[in-house]
Amino acid sequence: MTGDMRALLCLWLVAQVAQVALSSRVRTRRELGPGLYQHGVYDAGGSYCQRGDVCCHGRDDGCTVPYHDTLCYCDLFCNRTVSDCCPDFWEYCLGIPAPFPKAAGCARAGRNYPTGATYRENCNLCTCRAGGQWQCEDHACLMDAELIDAVNRGNYGWRAANYSQFWGMTLEDGIRLRLGTFRPSPTVMNMNEMHMNMDSNEVLPRHFDAAAKWPGMIHEPLDQGNCAGSWAFSTA
Repeated sequence: MTGDMRALLCLWLVAQVAQVALSSRVRTRRELGPGLYQHGVYDAGGSYCQRGDVCCHGRDDGCTVPYHDTLCYCDLFCNRTVSDCCPDFWEYCLGIPAPFPKAAGCARAGRNYPTGATYRENCNLCTCRAGGQWQCEDHACLMDAELIDAVNRGNYGWRAANYSQFWGMTLEDGIRLRLGTFRPSPTVMNMNEMHMNMDSNEVLPRHFDAAAKWPGMIHEPLDQGNCAGSWAFSTA
């Protein structure tokens, strides 16, 4: 082998060694990331690795679960100085407590909700309070499925029905908005009955049907909605 060839071979070996050394120093985007918990833990009590039933050995950049607006990891590599583990990785995959306190929340239908979360149970608003307890309002609801069932089990000669349009309204709402409790205007309050002078030989009919008298101008009873204006319908 000539001197020139030996020199070229040496240069090539040096280049290869340099490339290997450089590649060993290059860190991936995941390694350079700031970690998931730089600004606190979102949904500390959430189920991520458990829900996806994933726990991966070593490093597996595909061992991910959707987390908020990004991804979290369920591989052993996530458990390093800059963590990108899912909140339940430690408990579900390692069987140890998480390195951060779990925020108290409330459970409902198999899901966890953070403190302050709300949902409606018919006409009552329920709020997740500190300590993991739901606190619900105690209003009487306009529609009550248990009351309807209780009435229909009895022999009263009539049956109660479930009017879905009233669902979510309180009994107070029903009284205030559906029974015409808004005071009519002074003009309506000052209305009097009509007086007519009839001839002695004039006879009133026994029956009168406005729909027959004025066809096409009479409609079925209207739904007043929640306008507290039933006086207008009853007066008319």
